[in-house]
Amino acid sequence: MRQRASSPFRIRASLTAYGFVGLALLLWGFFVLRPTIEVFFLSLYRWDGIAPIRTWVGLDNFAKLAADPIFWKALGNNLAWLAMVVTFNVSLGLVTAALLAQKIRGRLFFQAGYFLPVVQAGIVVALTWRWIYNPDGLLNESLDLVGLSDFTRGWLGDRSLALPALALATGWAGFGLAVVIFLAGMQGIDRELYDAAAMDGANGRQAFRHVTVPGLRNVFTVVLLLEVIGAFQAFDVIWGTTQGGPLHATEVLATYMFKKGIAEGQYGYGSAIAVVFMVIVLVVAVISIAVRERGEPADG
Repeated sequence: MRQRASSPFRIRASLTAYGFVGLALLLWGFFVLRPTIEVFFLSLYRWDGIAPIRTWVGLDNFAKLAADPIFWKALGNNLAWLAMVVTFNVSLGLVTAALLAQKIRGRLFFQAGYFLPVVQAGIVVALTWRWIYNPDGLLNESLDLVGLSDFTRGWLGDRSLALPALALATGWAGFGLAVVIFLAGMQGIDRELYDAAAMDGANGRQAFRHVTVPGLRNVFTVVLLLEVIGAFQAFDVIWGTTQGGPLHATEVLATYMFKKGIAEGQYGYGSAIAVVFMVIVLVVAVISIAVRERGEPADG
């Protein structure tokens, strides 16, 4: 009798769950899956975005892409950007989180301050750092003020410095996310492990190395995955400052895709760049998830 009475409730709960999941799947299919499929098909055509007729070219866009030196330059910049931004965000985020995990006064203030740039619009970050890097901007004026005038330069106009300078700006805007995630992970580490390490004579640095870092193994995977995907999607800060210049020194796949697909009206070619872009990000995501699954202990 009790089982029969609870059966209608279970059915209603299941229908409600399936309804929410179905709605989410429908929205995902319409706003994500459908445009993705259209991009794949569009990469096989030549189209200016205006003419009603698309010209079938097959894999010609991809062949053209393989022979495009600017594409390879953008891909190389993307990889360099990834190395700089991910290294900066993960390392600084981990160290900052470890410091904030201590019982210090004003911890919530610092935590909110580090996270504040994360919620700012990318164009706001771009405008802020363009003002800082201007020849008469804050950075050069500060160098003049302390007697280091020989180090002043047009930071965003220097081909060797523009990409690292923008990577630093992006790292400043994004490392707060890593801080918050690492802090949450540290709160889940058993405090008895630190007590045992202290009884064995471990100092703070040794406890951090042998207790904190191993305890954040899965958190590291999440942070790395988010940072890598975010680094590959770099666009707003670069477009709001250099638009890929000077001489493609800060060109990345997202900016080159926008230029070809939107600015120049080569929608087929821009879609081919987008397809390659999606494949690279997908491969990186799959590898990161596979490494995480392999590192998790088996149940039982």
